[in-house]
Amino acid sequence: MVEDSSVLLLTGATGLVGSGLLTQLSGNRRRFILLSRKPQTLATLSRANGSILLKGDVTRPHLGLNDLTYAELKCSITEIIHCAADTRFGISLDSARETNTAGTQEVLDLAFQCARLQKLAYISTVYVVGRSAGYFPEDRIIHQNGFCNSYQQSKYEAEQLVAAAMGDLPAAIFRLSSLIGHSVTGAVCQFNHVHRLVRLFPQNVLPIAPGQPNAPMDLIASDWGISALAYLFDSAFIPGRFYNICSGPEHSLSVREMIDLTISVFENHPLGRKWLPIRVPELVPLANYEEFVSLRRRKDDRIFNELVRVLGYFLPHLAIFQAFDNRNTMAALAPSCLGFPSIRDCYKRVVSFCLDTNWGRSVKERG
Repeated sequence: MVEDSSVLLLTGATGLVGSGLLTQLSGNRRRFILLSRKPQTLATLSRANGSILLKGDVTRPHLGLNDLTYAELKCSITEIIHCAADTRFGISLDSARETNTAGTQEVLDLAFQCARLQKLAYISTVYVVGRSAGYFPEDRIIHQNGFCNSYQQSKYEAEQLVAAAMGDLPAAIFRLSSLIGHSVTGAVCQFNHVHRLVRLFPQNVLPIAPGQPNAPMDLIASDWGISALAYLFDSAFIPGRFYNICSGPEHSLSVREMIDLTISVFENHPLGRKWLPIRVPELVPLANYEEFVSLRRRKDDRIFNELVRVLGYFLPHLAIFQAFDNRNTMAALAPSCLGFPSIRDCYKRVVSFCLDTNWGRSVKERG
């Protein structure tokens, strides 16, 4: 297939992180093999850097490849970055596991057979901690505290598979925090739970919400997060390590700061003022909020039930103190000169971008 000294198999190249890595890691030192269910969407990128496109699927045996192609991969691959994931929070656990957990096992099965493999990077999330509270190290995390959504649980289970394989594979786990937008422009390429919470914030119909005012909300700029990941993979990869690419306790916004910043942007933005005055719900412990939701659900209010179902995929995190240690990761990043951008400034720009574009809708219409 290819005979270059460095050959990288990348899954998930159509996603925000995968496409960013493809751009940043491209160069003369390595060739890319891109595995995708829709390789035609990568044709432009492939022509730009000479990548090989393979139509495949991590949910199928042998990644959905024929025997000859699979055998060629085993002989040629020296590096793997596994980004492919189903990031939807609202799907069933079985559906999430199909891509995120079983798909990771398929990638591991290939990795075990790659004679020249030097690096395997599994791209995870800091939120594999689920509903656990406390300070979390740059190390393996095992807990039984439950999860807010099927994405978290399936990624946690996939992490356990990779961690168990670390003794036999040159593998490392890279946990990303929530990517919210570009540090300078505020532009959002992929809207997620953070942007949805901001959108619902001024429309609040709940008298109370779960929240600890001093709990850290770990968010990072998309451009910094992807650049940090690329550098760590390229220049600071150590098999067996866990990298927490996140704000950490030092740089995270607190829940109260995030609320205050959101209100400030809405008050000073011409498209945000129509929502004024914004009524902020009382912040209560998670147990109190869940008791309130349980009582209201008995009234068979379909609109209310749907609202709290959607909010339940992430809102509980506002009431759970979760701080992620990233000291080793930041030390490894030091030679890169990638300064950590102010998350306060980035968040304000992102909220403004959401208002400017009606959460991306006006951008799509212009496109």
